[in-house]
Amino acid sequence: MGRSKLKKRLKRKVEAESTEEPQHKVPIKNLPEKFVWMHVKSGTKMRNVFAFALKEFPSHNSIVWTGIGQGISKAISCAELFKRHHEGLHQVTKLCYTKLESKEDTADKNRVPHIHILLTKNIKDPTEPGYQAPGDGGEFPEKKEAAESKTCTALESAGSAPSIDVEEFTATKLRIGLKRFKQDGNPSKKIKHEN
Repeated sequence: MGRSKLKKRLKRKVEAESTEEPQHKVPIKNLPEKFVWMHVKSGTKMRNVFAFALKEFPSHNSIVWTGIGQGISKAISCAELFKRHHEGLHQVTKLCYTKLESKEDTADKNRVPHIHILLTKNIKDPTEPGYQAPGDGGEFPEKKEAAESKTCTALESAGSAPSIDVEEFTATKLRIGLKRFKQDGNPSKKIKHEN
């Protein structure tokens, strides 16, 4: 194993085990004392971070997936895959922005989005904004009346669609499966009909 791989592996272990520093940077209230903190960037190989997270999760029972900028979609994908692998996890999601100043011009400030997804077996506060219970598919509950009225209007609108007879359809001389040629095209390329 090369020296750089060893350094990276040791760095990941230190990040996973250090709990004082991440609690200040993660905007989720009531974080567990011990958790695995996974940073996902746009170039991160998902199978590598996922394998590490699966290995470390049993000793911590909590994991925070953090995505920055273009890595947000990968962080969400990793969290969803992780939830499928471990059933019954509580989820708390927070989205925030940080301002970055470019080195060339101090007046130019960019807002970069961050997402933090906490997956844990034991939740301290289920009333926190961004909380999702285990087994919650994320669908909004609807009243029966609203659902019935939506289906009725959908059926009514489908019934009012213009209908056309088979004879009318054939009379329009539409040729299905044949190429259409331009109106101004070469007359020798036009389709000849048999009489």
